[in-house]
Amino acid sequence: MADSSAFSDLPLVRGERVQIRPGRHLSIAYHPGTYQADTVVFFGHGGGGCKDQWRELWRALVDQGYSLVAWDLLGHGDSAKPRQPQAYAWSELVADQLEILRRYAARRNILVAHSFGTGLGLSALLALPHSLPQVTVDGALLLGTQLHRPLSRGGLMALPAWVLELLRPVLAKGFRQRAWHPVADPRLVAYEEHLTRRNRLYVFKSLLQNAQWPDADALAQLTLPTYVLAGDSDGLTPASGGEALARQLPTASFQVLEQCGHQLMLERPAQVLAAFQTMLQKLDLRPGLRG
Repeated sequence: MADSSAFSDLPLVRGERVQIRPGRHLSIAYHPGTYQADTVVFFGHGGGGCKDQWRELWRALVDQGYSLVAWDLLGHGDSAKPRQPQAYAWSELVADQLEILRRYAARRNILVAHSFGTGLGLSALLALPHSLPQVTVDGALLLGTQLHRPLSRGGLMALPAWVLELLRPVLAKGFRQRAWHPVADPRLVAYEEHLTRRNRLYVFKSLLQNAQWPDADALAQLTLPTYVLAGDSDGLTPASGGEALARQLPTASFQVLEQCGHQLMLERPAQVLAAFQTMLQKLDLRPGLRG
């Protein structure tokens, strides 16, 4: 097995458990910015992930003075992990994100999301004008995403959760083959797989059962600048689906990262950061551009 000791100083993105809504406790990391404090970047991870997967962007944007917010979805990382499937209803997860936006939003706000988190983020953006008319999101960077719901309810995930736990080694192998490019650093892959051992498969099963995904036709309402990035070897959310999403969004740009799988912000952090900076430039939000 690859040595993951290079990651012994992690996690970098550390949070505190907060009751975000009655009975719902999430681990939220908040970094108040300096000379770009009135621009807040919100990071939403994917299913089975955690907020520390944003560590490379987090480190860079701390240095650039932005305010940052990242959270572990319910059932993930250091957040609470209720066993009731209804706790992971799509509407409940979207409501959690809306409350995070309400609490931490500033004058300018940017959403960065990955995989399952992109669906939640898009649903939250669609709900924003009615739920939080006082909050504006100025741009979005979406990684490893799709136009239509990418998650299947059938196959092995139809089995009881206790059976899935027995099959965890098989599931982990399949995920590794589909999620990572063959050139990915084996130490990184080993470290991330070590973290996933904390994930309970009853949570993932509940996510699959409850996932709804935003309505494709409704996406035309989202006119904020959006950048969609895909990995050329993503076996979970193929690039073609991300391109279809970008075509559906009125002001979206699309880019494929070479030699990259599903974990874009971990496999190609420099390219993801460059795309983020390009978006900030178009929004006139780069450090030094505003007084």
